[in-house]
Parts: sequence; structure tokens; C-alpha cells
Amino acid sequence: MSAKPTSLLVLANSGRAIAESAHRGGYRVTLIDGFCDQDTLAVADCWPITQGFSSLDVEIFVKEIASLFPDNPCGVVYGAGLEESTSLLKRLSEFCHLFGNDPSVLELLRRPQRFFSLLDRLQIAYPEVSHTAPYFATTRSWLIKRAASCGGQGVAYFSPEYAATDSACYYQRFIPGQVMSVLFIADGKRHHTIGYNTLGIAGSGAPAPFLYSGAIGQAYLRDAVRSQVELAVVKLVSELGLRGINSLDFVHNDAGIFVIDLNPRPSATLDLYEHLLPDGWIEHHIAACCGELPEVPNNDPAVMHGHQIIYAPRNIEIPNKMAWPQWVSDRPPAGNRIVEGQPLCSLYAKGANATEIEAELHTQRDEVLWMLGPSIYPSQPCLVAV
Repeated sequence: MSAKPTSLLVLANSGRAIAESAHRGGYRVTLIDGFCDQDTLAVADCWPITQGFSSLDVEIFVKEIASLFPDNPCGVVYGAGLEESTSLLKRLSEFCHLFGNDPSVLELLRRPQRFFSLLDRLQIAYPEVSHTAPYFATTRSWLIKRAASCGGQGVAYFSPEYAATDSACYYQRFIPGQVMSVLFIADGKRHHTIGYNTLGIAGSGAPAPFLYSGAIGQAYLRDAVRSQVELAVVKLVSELGLRGINSLDFVHNDAGIFVIDLNPRPSATLDLYEHLLPDGWIEHHIAACCGELPEVPNNDPAVMHGHQIIYAPRNIEIPNKMAWPQWVSDRPPAGNRIVEGQPLCSLYAKGANATEIEAELHTQRDEVLWMLGPSIYPSQPCLVAV
């Protein structure tokens, strides 16, 4: 099989960004995700999956995928949403080239006791973890989390009425500080850092406190703090043989850095650096998975990029003549009904600093909600040309 197939199968909860990047690299893209948005359909053959990958019958699904590529071997790139679908990835790898981390890495992350034991052995700091409920904890001092969830969907503040439902659930002490991530590309032995990101956009309207709501790229970190993060990445790449584009989430405060999650696949923050490469990052992701570590282009320090997810403030039906602004991505097709609390679309802005970007994203959010109708946003905002 060729190391670089002409066709790519992309699997993700929301795969628009990966599909666009792969399209820039010259690939014919087939995407299976939960949205099949307008901008996705412009670059890929898209097939919707409504109940998530973990609910699929693996054998039936694999046969259907094989029928899409009867003569031309394909490559597979996976994003968020496959964390609990390692059996599916293993079966797909039997006839497609899997460009990403081995499913064994995802299996490790599904087992919190194994993962945190690994961090202990590697001397990587993380917030205190308990596998029994901290019933005597003060309010909001502990979290209940589900391993192998993504985008903050499996995280909530612990309260006594919650209890772990299985071995994938655990409890972790809440640590105040700035939540950040480092996006990096690796070849199984070495890595190059793509960028540091500040996670979470104030006022995003996310329906849950830890649900991913956006990020601002090119975040600044002092050299001493950056060294701590880079050392953690070096250890994890070496130990797990990480390949392709990955990200590591952490909390940063006066005591140092504390690792929260390892995302062993392209994350949402990759979109903040797509402008650096005309042929897209997925081309480089594939090269790194084949053992060739690409150089990372320099960022322009004068321009930062940010994005934000709008979550529907109520049930919304997309108008037939909705004219989406150019800075909106993940655009639902006309007639789609978006349930309250579900992702509506994504906004993108750039500016000289984080404050400027947040202000622009806030203005964009107001404009989009007003365009969707007075019942959603009753007063017309001050619109700014961008």
C-alpha cells in the first residue's frame, strides 16, 4: 500500500476542519461525522452519524466503508469521538492505512488508573485523583470525570448525588488556574510544537461549565513554564510512541503546570494554525505518522487567531435564505433544526491580542444570533464590518 493514498476517510464527531485541511493537501475526502455542514459538503463526501461511533455495529460499518473504496486503498484519519471505538479503528486498519496513533494509546487513556500510574512513573504532575467519591469535599472542590470523553462532555462538578457508573469514571480535584493546551506534531520519537493555546472563551454560552467553547492560539508562556510543558510532551511521545498531531491540556498556576488530558489526535485548536500551511496540516500529520517529522512554520507574533463555538440558546431552525458571514464555519444547512444547547456554528477572528479577539468574537456572536431572528436575539447589536 502506498504511504500516501489519494483518498482519505475522516472519522470525527465534527470533522469539517480535518476535511478542509485534507482537501487543501489534494486528497479526495470522505467524511463521517455528526453534522455534514454546508462548508464540509463543499470539500468532502459527507455521511452523517447521529448516535456516535461507539453505538455502531463494527462489522456492518466496516463492510459499508469497504464498499466505498472497492479498488482504491484509502487512508484513515480520526479526530474527536473515536476514544471509545478502538475495535472499530483496529478493523478499519486491516484494509486502510491508519494515519494516527495506535488504538492501544486510546485504550490506555480509557483506563484512568493505568494513565495516572503512567504519569506518576514519568513524574508528570496532575491534579489529585480519587477512585472513590469525595463525599466530604467542599462545594465545587472536586470534579467527576469520564475517561475517553472529549470536549469536556464528560466533566462536571462533583456533588453527593453523582456517583461513578463504571471504571472509566473517576474524581479529580479542581485546581484554579488558566486552562491551556499545547498542540504538537510527533513522529513516534521526537516532536515539534505547533503552538500554545488559551482554552475557553468567556460568555460563549456553553450549556455546561467544562464544555469546549473555543480557544485563542499563540498564547504566551514564560520560558520556565514552557520548559515544564515541553518536558512532559517529550516523555509522553517517547513512552507512547505518539505520532501525528496531538494536544496536551493542562492547568497553569503559580505552582506550575498540571496535566489534565492527552488528546492523541488532531484537536479543535488545529484550526487556529491552518493559515500557516497552504497544503494544510493533515498532509504533515500523515508525513509524521509515516516517520517524517515536518518543520513547523513560524507564527507571525503580531497576529493571533481565535475561535468560538456558538451553542444554540434555544431550539432553532435555520432559515432558507440564511446568508452566513465569511467568518462563520460549521454552517448548518437551511432547514436544519438545532436543539437548545447543541453546537450551532463556529466563529473565527484574528487580532493583535486576546482582548481584541474576544471582543470581536462577542460581536460576531451577537450578529449571528440577531440574523437568526428577533425571538433569539431581540435587539439588534452594533454590527462591525470585518
